[in-house]
Amino acid sequence: MLVCIGMSFALLLGTVLHRTTNAAIPYLDSVATSTSLIAQWMMTKKLLENWVVWVAVDVVYIGMFLSRALYPTAGLYLVFLVLSVMGYRQWKASLSETDLASSQAV
Repeated sequence: MLVCIGMSFALLLGTVLHRTTNAAIPYLDSVATSTSLIAQWMMTKKLLENWVVWVAVDVVYIGMFLSRALYPTAGLYLVFLVLSVMGYRQWKASLSETDLASSQAV
């Protein structure tokens, strides 16, 4: 369901960007944007997998910014990539601790 929503929004946004702006990579940018919105929604629902989506989005953005010679912005998204990996590890460890505490309480 989320994939269908994300791809529909990406197609719509990409078309708008393509027709109304001089964006260099409108469809790739729209896919990354819509995927970011989905990852944010997943984060609010506290789904561990949101971090995997963030990692994928950050990798896409890094490549996109490097291709346009936007090195400082690519560097920023490299920092975001590291933070996403750290977030995944911390959330996973926290979930493991919660599961362990729950099993010991029973």
